[in-house]
Amino acid sequence: MSRQSRAMLDLIPQLRRYARSLTRSSHDAEDLLQDCLTNAVENEASWRGTNLRAWMTRIMTNLNYNNLRKNRRTPPHVPINTIDSDPGLQSPNLAVEHYAFRQAVEKLPADQRSVLMLVAIEGYSYGETAEILDIPVGTVMSRLSRARHFLAKQLSGNNIVELRSSR
Repeated sequence: MSRQSRAMLDLIPQLRRYARSLTRSSHDAEDLLQDCLTNAVENEASWRGTNLRAWMTRIMTNLNYNNLRKNRRTPPHVPINTIDSDPGLQSPNLAVEHYAFRQAVEKLPADQRSVLMLVAIEGYSYGETAEILDIPVGTVMSRLSRARHFLAKQLSGNNIVELRSSR
């Protein structure tokens, strides 16, 4: 196995997370991840050797945009989410907050959600995100700002109701 192939394998968890944020579906995310890996392996010779993670993320982003364009006529399928079993969610309040955050992120437009995921979750810089999405840095900053404002509004204290036991 080549060094580049091993590096691609190491990127799978990050790519899977990004695919999930783009597609909003575990099943579609796995399909997108598989398409991305296939495309990357088939076009391995075209990689210029600078940033494999950014190159593969750009492949995934472009594949997702192509899928969205192809399926534009059919309404998107947004599954009713349940809280994933996550051992880190010990308290009920944390589980509710996690669920509320996921719901709020899923309400974001795709362009804002992809910028948010690349910058806030995957740790790309504004410049790297702009390169991956093929947009100006100012657009990255604008979309990120709008996404953060939307999330802040959605997650304000007014949206979460505490349950109290009746006596």
